[in-house]
Amino acid sequence: MKNKFLILMILGIVFITSCSDDDDKDSPKDFNGIYSTTSTERVLDLRYSDAVFIGKSVDFNSADGKSATLKLQGVVPGESETVFSDVQLVENNSVYTFAAENKNDERTVALEGSIVKGKLTVDVDVKFVQNELMKKWKLSTVKMTWFPKDYYLVEGKLNTGGVATLLSLGGGMLLKQYLQDVAFLEDGNIVATYNAAVATDENPEPDADWRLSELNLAHYYVKDDICYVYPNVEMIMRQVEADKIGRSTGSDPMLSLLEQLLTGGIPVYFEITKGTKADAIYMYLNEVLLKSLKPLVPFIGGLVPGDYEVPILKVPMQPIIDNLPGALDVTTELKVGLKCNAIE
Repeated sequence: MKNKFLILMILGIVFITSCSDDDDKDSPKDFNGIYSTTSTERVLDLRYSDAVFIGKSVDFNSADGKSATLKLQGVVPGESETVFSDVQLVENNSVYTFAAENKNDERTVALEGSIVKGKLTVDVDVKFVQNELMKKWKLSTVKMTWFPKDYYLVEGKLNTGGVATLLSLGGGMLLKQYLQDVAFLEDGNIVATYNAAVATDENPEPDADWRLSELNLAHYYVKDDICYVYPNVEMIMRQVEADKIGRSTGSDPMLSLLEQLLTGGIPVYFEITKGTKADAIYMYLNEVLLKSLKPLVPFIGGLVPGDYEVPILKVPMQPIIDNLPGALDVTTELKVGLKCNAIE
């Protein structure tokens, strides 16, 4: 009898312990919350087109432990939030994996990933419907118009019309030293071939170091014949640091203001001309956006050395910065942009 009682006690302890283990096991319901690429408690490992994507967040919520709702916040170009509902969770050794798709007339978003306590891994693939911009464009020149033309930025030397003329004539030659081409990809990425060479006192004219920019530095979304560009400040700063470019990256107040201005995307207007050999495009910013940037002028002025002269124009920069807010106030039309030819 004692032996039977002992066996029953042991079996009871094993049963209770196993039940306790099940109760203590983490469930997806315990993982609910917002995961961010900057968080140390709810870490987000986010990849877009199989490339690292930082500066974003994803809201994970599971009510029953078997399915979840995931909200991608600012991940898909043109969408402040992309929602995946009723995403089924598959458990394997305490790791819960998932896959889902969100599709509309403009794009298809495929999602897959996994979640464990403290970490959400998400891989996102996006494919947009073909549009006129979706190709590679080779830089041709810079084009600028500014009305009225007679507002002086440097008294007796340079007015708004003069700036537009000089930039249109020489800006393309200068820019070609740093930018070769720009491609608009089907996943919403903007990729450029740029020159990462940096001039130094020892080597003022270094050989060109042409590189392809990383994915996810900037995305785009076309709506109503306007291309909205979404620069990723965190990704760009990381690229600058990786290239070891010897320039100031700015400070937190400037980045904060830029983030506010860029939340809705930078509206870039474009005009495409069909050609017998290749299409041409003029992509430009207009006075509405440029006037909205006026609060940045004093801050930028503080970063420019007092004796700095503008290349090509050969005039001091400081008077231009001082007079620029007044010029923007009276501006009726201002377009500045790039003219490019399609690379077939």
